[in-house]
Amino acid sequence: MRTGPVDVFVVEGSADAGWVQQVTHAIPIVTSRAGDLVEVGLATSLARPGGNVTGVQTLQPQLAAKHLSLLKEAIPRLSRAGLLTPAPGRGATPGRGAAPAFRCEAEAGAKALGIALQSRTIRSADEFEAAFAAFRAERVSAVVVMRNRLLSTHTKTLVDIALKHKLPPISDAPILARQGGLMSYGFDVREAQRSAADIVDKILRGAKASEIPVQQATKFQLLINLKTAKALGLTIPQALLQRADQVIE
Repeated sequence: MRTGPVDVFVVEGSADAGWVQQVTHAIPIVTSRAGDLVEVGLATSLARPGGNVTGVQTLQPQLAAKHLSLLKEAIPRLSRAGLLTPAPGRGATPGRGAAPAFRCEAEAGAKALGIALQSRTIRSADEFEAAFAAFRAERVSAVVVMRNRLLSTHTKTLVDIALKHKLPPISDAPILARQGGLMSYGFDVREAQRSAADIVDKILRGAKASEIPVQQATKFQLLINLKTAKALGLTIPQALLQRADQVIE
């Protein structure tokens, strides 16, 4: 990777920021949808990152419990749910990063809701079929999917396999609901990108990345695919439909 002449790198997540930081600790790196930058060691604190990485983080791990709560509201009989997360990338620190934090939040949320949680970790799209077949064998009724590059790239394949096994999925990625998943609940992408652009503007005007606070996503959207719900024989409560930012019919 060439690093000059470059004033600032703009990346999506914390993994991308980590890869770029392996090349340079001098050029500012701005994220547009990172996980917990402090948790993965890319920032000292949210108020004062201290290094060359700052930007927007989207509270993805904290959404795991919310996803389970939404599934329980949509499917009151839900007693067993699946959790699909990506395997850690090469060089990742064991036990740290978005996926372990996501699982931890999901486990706590499942316990509070009285839901048994079955977890599967995948490394490639070729493992979708085996993962959902295992969920089905474990009598899971719905699946929480943690978004990452692998799952985002193969969303349609994932949704098709999930629905073949009659296991409605939920994620923080709107594309999952739009391509046939049951629901999505996550940050507003456009708002996050605008916030990242504001940070880039500050850096180009002379501000130091180390002193620009990491911004938290504040606007979230709920999408419900009513067509998918009907195909699976699910009746979504009217109260939940009324809270949706978009209902796909």
